[in-house]
Order: sequence, then structure tokens, then C-alpha cells
Amino acid sequence: MLLLSPFMLQFTALWWHFFLSVGCQAVTLFRVKYKVLEEVANGTVIGNLLECFGLWERSVDTFQLFQFPEEFPFHVGSEDGLLSTAGRLDREQLCRHNDPCLVSFTVLTAKHFALIHVEVQVLDINDHGPQFPKAELELEMSENASLQTRIPLDQALDPDTSTNALFSYSLSPSDHFALDVISGSDGTKHAELVVVKEVDRELHSCFDLVLTASDHGEPPKSGTTLVRVIVLDSNDNSPAVFAESSLTVEIGEDALPGTLLITVTATDSDQGPNGEIEYLLSKYTTLEVLHMFSIDARTGNIVLRHPLDFEKIPTYELDVQARDLGANPTPAHCKIFIKVLDVNDNAPDVHITWVSWVPVLSEALPNDSFVALVTTSDPDSGNNGQVHCYLSQGYEHFRLKRTNKYSYILLTNATLDRERWSEYNLTLLIQDQGILPLAMEKYLTIYISDINDNPPLFERRTYNVSIAENNMTPSFLVTVRANDADLDLNGKITYSIQDSLVSDLVSVDSNTGEIFALRAFDHEQMTSLEFLVTAEDGGYPKLASNVSVRVNLLDKNDNSPVIIQPALVEGRAEITILVNAETGCLWTSLGTHSSPKASVTSMILKPNSSTHLLFTIVASDADSGLNGDLHYNILSGNDDGLFVLDPLSGQVFINSSNISSLIGNELELRILVNDQGNLPLQVEALVLLIFKNHRDHLKNSAQGSWRLSPSMVIAICLIVLLVIFLIILALIVSLRKREKKEKMAYNCREAEQAHREQQLKKPHRQIQKTDIYLIPVLKNRQDVHCEAEQPCFCKEALVKETAWNDSQQTPFHLTPTLYRTLRSQGNQKDSAEQKDAFNFPAMQRRPLYSHKLRHSSEKNSSFQTSEPYTKSLVKPLPRSMGNQNSDFLMPTNPPLDMTLSKQKFSEPDPGLSEAQPHQHLLRSLVRLSLVAFSEQNSTGEFVLDSPPVQQISQLLSLLHQGQFQPKPSHRGNKYTSKNDSRDDP
Repeated sequence: MLLLSPFMLQFTALWWHFFLSVGCQAVTLFRVKYKVLEEVANGTVIGNLLECFGLWERSVDTFQLFQFPEEFPFHVGSEDGLLSTAGRLDREQLCRHNDPCLVSFTVLTAKHFALIHVEVQVLDINDHGPQFPKAELELEMSENASLQTRIPLDQALDPDTSTNALFSYSLSPSDHFALDVISGSDGTKHAELVVVKEVDRELHSCFDLVLTASDHGEPPKSGTTLVRVIVLDSNDNSPAVFAESSLTVEIGEDALPGTLLITVTATDSDQGPNGEIEYLLSKYTTLEVLHMFSIDARTGNIVLRHPLDFEKIPTYELDVQARDLGANPTPAHCKIFIKVLDVNDNAPDVHITWVSWVPVLSEALPNDSFVALVTTSDPDSGNNGQVHCYLSQGYEHFRLKRTNKYSYILLTNATLDRERWSEYNLTLLIQDQGILPLAMEKYLTIYISDINDNPPLFERRTYNVSIAENNMTPSFLVTVRANDADLDLNGKITYSIQDSLVSDLVSVDSNTGEIFALRAFDHEQMTSLEFLVTAEDGGYPKLASNVSVRVNLLDKNDNSPVIIQPALVEGRAEITILVNAETGCLWTSLGTHSSPKASVTSMILKPNSSTHLLFTIVASDADSGLNGDLHYNILSGNDDGLFVLDPLSGQVFINSSNISSLIGNELELRILVNDQGNLPLQVEALVLLIFKNHRDHLKNSAQGSWRLSPSMVIAICLIVLLVIFLIILALIVSLRKREKKEKMAYNCREAEQAHREQQLKKPHRQIQKTDIYLIPVLKNRQDVHCEAEQPCFCKEALVKETAWNDSQQTPFHLTPTLYRTLRSQGNQKDSAEQKDAFNFPAMQRRPLYSHKLRHSSEKNSSFQTSEPYTKSLVKPLPRSMGNQNSDFLMPTNPPLDMTLSKQKFSEPDPGLSEAQPHQHLLRSLVRLSLVAFSEQNSTGEFVLDSPPVQQISQLLSLLHQGQFQPKPSHRGNKYTSKNDSRDDP
């Protein structure tokens, strides 16, 4: 939104409103004025029409602009009511001769049901400077010109107004000339050059003066022109003199061509040719003035040549010169200002904008309801442009109320009754206020609404229309009409063409049913066009009917004949006639001007006829009928009558009994082919006939038959290159596929060898004593029965530790000595209860690092993520090694996890019956640890010579020496010893 300032947008709160009536259709009137500078950016917001209702925030409404000119410089938002510029806003173009420049229009709001009369004043900016018609003005004067002689100068033009318009003239300093500015009655200004000092040609033969025209804009602008005064030699002749240096003529715009405007008169006291005066217009006169006016060189009569139009050009300026017929005449100048007077030559016009899209009213509409907006216009000025509108018919039920200078609203004047009048015919009389007033009548029809129970019916079952091809666009084809017995929207019929295939070819006026051709038809491409036109009413539900329209396309002679045979090159063809000198037989070989060595024999003629067929002219014409009926004629080359051309078939015969005498001759025929249209089209061909001995021709053909033409050589080379390229491409594709296949193949031994070499380069970590942890399981506990496919956990009740702090979260390192100490303390507290159970301090439960199945149940997952707890480890009942190999999950201490961090515990496939080698190793450690705990003696010491302890030592030794190492594989992990021994998974 632009700021409101004297030089920018101004919103004047002059709006007012009043209610025309009370009822659902009562309309409210508002009047608002805005000001905006010209040449503002496109889309500049001028104001918000919601301000009329006191709504400063956006409100949902529908704004309909009542304006019918094609180029309208403003835009009104249909929902937000924002008034903005649309395109370039040029005051000089909108109001060329009007000041102030006012643009008025009306907006209808649906929600508030109000009419807003908007008046926007376009303010002028100084965007134009004064300009002279010519950059240089050349004048001639005698050296004996008297003082105060006046020479009219060209007038500068400035389309701006007010202070931005032309204000003053100035002349460069001169001792001999001065400038006098004359103001006309209409405010126009023009300058005259005045001689203030006598001139001497011997001293100054030419004067160059600069004439400047300036305005008072901000910033001011100016324009200049060079005035060159040429001093002529003085003679004894007195120069011609006008009585006045400038004249003003007023003439009505209705003046007829040939009307005498004015007669200019100049006097010369000399006798003879020196006293005869010639009148003419200046050589700098514009073409527009020369087109409109002419001057008689002898009499000085200025005559109108073409009609005037005040609305286009209200004033003209003529520069008339008078000079005698003596030697070195000195011209006299006179400015003629022609002012065109407006006459009442334009009839008023009216535009009707209905409150709805169609003129349909409900019979329940109350009195004084708004029906339509009537907008009048008249391009004339003064009283000639003041328009009054009257309702001459239908005033019993409707009336007009004036809202402003150019607008009326049509209101209901009585209660409507559809049963009595199904429609109302109104007649509007629009008349201006000129001396001889002009008027026009506008006929309106208003329908009363009804229910929709009748579909539209076309007057004909089918419509047939014919149109010649190459029609103008758009061209009227036919008018389809349908009738609907219903009224209101139910009887308002709209026409349309539903077929999208013909929507680019024809269109139909939705209201009148007039069908127009949008494109020029071509009979050669399409002989007829058939489509359906739909007539649909505006009721609910909509009822419609279709009618078939067939357009027959008539042929026009728009295609010239085309000669097909013989083939022409630039309108020429060569035909070689081979003559058998012995038998008189003829062979005809067709060729062109570019390829004279044609060897195709078209026919062999018998020598027993005196008239021989040489060749046939074959031509075609895309037109039909007479437009495509071809006739053949020989224009030239057949002066002796040697050849005969059939005008219908195009066959060319030779009329000679001694054809052998033509051997070695070349004859040229100019043949004309024309059609039989009204404006026949034709084509010419120049045929060169070469008569040769058939033996010489066959000999030359045999000598050159083995040679290949350049085009054939090029074609063979291209084919060879293409074959080589395809072979190379096939080899590349084959090699790529082979490499890809080899990359996809997996070589197990190469992968294992590469991984073994990589592992040998890495240093092996030494296993320390602190890296070994034994998990005790107490004796005398019953075995826990577990499910076969799920991890098994102890079912005994958890015993909370009271001797240790609950917050202690450090890892528990179990050694034999610590175990004995804790066991002794437990025996002292409760010897009877602690024989079979041992209490450990409360620790945060770590995740169970176990060899679980891939598809473990959600029960196991939830169990592994449970909260910290305290439990008693119990000793399971002795089981065989086979049972110990079951999927038994044990909690793993963090040190053990860190020690085995390099072992990636992959989840084996549930279908596998055995674990991987590293899983065997870890499970063996767990099982042996449990067995070792179960074999403790009463003092709490391990039995070192027991088999489980020895097995643990051996396994730890293997780990320490690196005998078992994992190897990655694309098809699974394999564990083998360094001596290439493999363990079964």
C-alpha cells in the first residue's frame, strides 16, 4: 500500500450510502475517490474497497467489476477487494485531451449487496519534455527586411499538463533578433522571431540561433531546435507581406472534404512577375497536416481534404509561406492554427450489467429490488456528451434510478407474477443533450423463474451447412437454435461443443448458438466435418439435448497442377529419344536436367504408324471437380507441327514419317498444364528432346556401366563403417558381461588365503590372568527345565543382597580366593541355608551376550532388556555333554565381553543344527566352568587335576596361541586352524 501524500496516492473519504429499499434485494450505494500517480509499477495497490464497509481486515466477499472497455488499467480483487493497477498506467494515453484525468467504474459486492462507484484520478508526472517537430528549422529573409518583421517559429509540444506542460520559450543571445511569445485563447503558446536590427549579407550571410522550450516540472525538462536564418541578397523588389503573422480558424468536425477553411493573402507592391505571389506550405509540414489540408498556390485558399475528428485530433498547425516569382524571392511566413470544434456526431451507447449472469428474476422478488446496472457513454464533449436514459416500455413493473452522471440502476417497481407475465420486454431510450440530440434504443428482456421440467429442443433434427475451403477466420457457419418451455435459469439455454477434437476447428456462441469456423479448412485434407452441439439449460438438475451439425467443405481452385512425369528440376526435363535408323523404332529414356544419362526405357514403339508416341506428361492436381481437371498444351517449340499433344491424356506424339532425319537434333518444347477452375492455375515445363542413334547410346552405356556413381560409393562406405562399429560394440558388450560374471563368482580359497595373510600381520594380544573369569554355580540345586527352542533362566526366587550397597555398580571379579572368603562368611551367617546357595552383591544387569536364534521371540527380547536385579546362582544337576550343548543362556560379565570383543556374535540360521566354531569354543568354556564349580571340594578349592580344568587350560592355550581365528566370507564365516585344519560348523 502506497503512503497517502499530495504527490502519491490519496484516499478521500467522500463515500456515502443510502438504502433504496427494505428487503433481501435492497442495494446500498457507495462513492469513493482515489488518486494515483501515472507510471507506477504494475500491481501497485491503490486502495481497499472493504474500507467502504468499515472493514480494515480481509473479509470474504465477491467483488464484480462493472467495466466493459477491453483495455482497463485497473484490477479489483474478486475476494479481497484490493484495487490495484493492471499494466502500464499512462495518463497521456488514458486522457489525451482531458485534464484532470478521471477514470470511473462501478463495482458490485455480493455479500453486502452494494454498488461502489469508484473514481480514480491519474496524476501527471513530468515524464515528457517539450519537443519540436524538427531538430533544425531553416528560414530565409532578405537583407533589406524592415525592423519588427515577424517570422513564426515551430511550436513545441509537451503532452504533460499543469506545471509539467510547456511554460516558456527562450532564444540564444543575438543582436539582430529577438523572441516574442504569443499565448492563444486556449492557453497554447507559440514563438515568433522578430527582427530588431538591420542585417547586412556582406557581414552575416547566415545566423544560427538556438530556440529552447522549457516546462516547470520537477525536475524541469526542456527541448531545443536549431533555427538557421539565411540572409538573401537584396534586390529592388519588395517582398511579399502577410497582413497578420498568425491566424486562427475554427471549423466543426462535421465539415465535408473540399470545404474552404480560410484564404490567406499577402501583398507585394512590385509589378509583373515580381508582384505575383505564390502560396505554399512549409517544407517542414508534417505528413498528417499534408494529408488533411491543401493550399492553392495562386489564390491562397486552404481546403479540407479529409473528414475531421475532434475526438482524435482537436487542433492543427499550418506554416504558410508567400513569395513572389522574381529572382531570389524572400518568403513571408504566416502561422495558421486550425481548431476543430466538437459537434454532436456520436450517438450515445449503453451497457447493461445484470445482477446475475442472465436476466432472470424470481417472481417472489420484492418491490424496489435491484435488477441491473445501466451504464451510458458518449465520446462527445459538453452537452453533446451528457446522456439521459429513460424507460419507454415496461415502466409499469420496472423503473430507473440515477446514481451518478453516467450510471443508472434498474429496480423493480411492482410485485412480479409469473403466471400473468412469463417475461417482460423493456425498452431503454438513451439520448444526449446536444442541439440536435442523438438517441438510441436498447431492448431488454427479463424472464421470470420456473422449475426445470422440460429439456431444450432444437428446431431441426440435423443441421447441414456448406462452406468453401480457405475461408476467413472466424467465419460464420450456421446458427443452431433450441427452445425450452421452462423459464428462469431453467429456460436459459447455453450452447457448447463437447467434442474436444473439433474444439480447435469450430466454436459456438454460448448464448446465440452461432457457430463459427476458427480455422481455414482444406478440402484436400478433409471433405466434411460432423460434430454435436449441446444445448443445456441452467436448471437443477441440468437437462440437455444434442444436435448433429455437418459441415460440407466445398473445393476451391487453390492448388496448382504438379507435373509428376517426367521429373522436373527447376522446371526442366530431358528426354532422350533413341532412333533405330534401320527399322524406325523409337526408345524413350526419361531424364532430368541434372541427370541427362538416364537409361530407363519407358516403352518401345512400333514403326508401322506415321504418328509415334514419344512420352506422356503425367500431372496431378489435389483439387477436385473442374478444379482438378487438367488440360495439356504446347506453348512453344512446335512451330512446324512436328509434335502432337493430346490435351486430355498428356500424350506427346511425333508426326513424322522420316524420324531418322531427326538423329542428332535437340528440340525444346514448352508445355503448359492448366486446370479448368474459374481462375485456372497452371504450370509450365521445358522439355528437351534429344534424338540419338540407339547404337551409339548402347555403346556409351556399355562403356560406363561398370563404373559406380559417387553416391553409390558413399553408401557402400557408410554401410561398411556401420558393420564395423556394430561388431566392435558387440565385442565390448560381451567382454563386459564376462567380467561382470567373473566378479560375481566367489573363490573361497583366495578369500581365505588373503584373510590369513592379513591376520598374520596383526599383533596378537596376550591373554592375562585377569581376562579369565569363572562363573560359579552352587551345588545341590535342582535342574531348571527349559524349552527346547528358547533361552532357559533360573526359576528360583531372587535373593536380595543386604550386605552390599545397592548403588555399587562395579564389575564383580570372581577368583578362587575371593570365592572361598565369601563362602566362609555365608557359612557363618546361616550355615543351614547357605550350603546350597551363595549370595552375590546387587549388580546392574548387563545384556546377555549369547548365541541366540535369529528369530528369537519377543519374550526373550523383553527379558534381556529388563531392569537390574539380584539373583542367586544355583548349580544345575549333572548332565551329559550332549545336554550341556543345549542353548543355555548365561549372563556374561563385562570383562569377558571385552576379552571376546573381536568375536562377532552373528545370529545363526534357525535351520542350522550346530553352532559356528567360535560359538563352540565359548560354549565349551561356559560348560567347563560350570562343571569345575560343581567339582569343588569342601574347602572351596578347585580340583586342578580334574578333566574340565585341564580342558579349560587347553582351550585357553589355543586362544593365546591364536590357533583359532575368524575369516570373513561372502557366504558365511569359517573358522580354521593355521595348519589348514577345518572344523565343521
